[in-house]
Amino acid sequence: MEWNQTYPGRASMVPAARAFVRAMVGESPRREDAELITAELVANSLRHTPSGDGGEVTVIVKVAPGRARIAVHDSGDGRQWRPVPRIPGDEDDHGRGLLVVYALADKVGHDADAGGQTMWVELT
Repeated sequence: MEWNQTYPGRASMVPAARAFVRAMVGESPRREDAELITAELVANSLRHTPSGDGGEVTVIVKVAPGRARIAVHDSGDGRQWRPVPRIPGDEDDHGRGLLVVYALADKVGHDADAGGQTMWVELT
């Protein structure tokens, strides 16, 4: 099954996106991982793309027996996206969110086209 929900590009929407994913993955043993990953991906979209400046983000959840795929689509152009380049130092204020995503997800991917970019994860 697949569901999607679009949110205004405001930080106050992160808890709503998290609650949406929690409801869609149900009683999965990976439920907390799914919520945390969603929060990180939505927050990154809002911080680093035009979605956070009056735009919107869409969260897509696909659930099948034994697996879930969570994707966050934003209005970024994808050209500036880079995989985690380095481990942030103690003095860095940001940069740990994607490390958390990579640590928790079984698979991580990024797609970009003229309509924006999508960061997605798979959990088994």
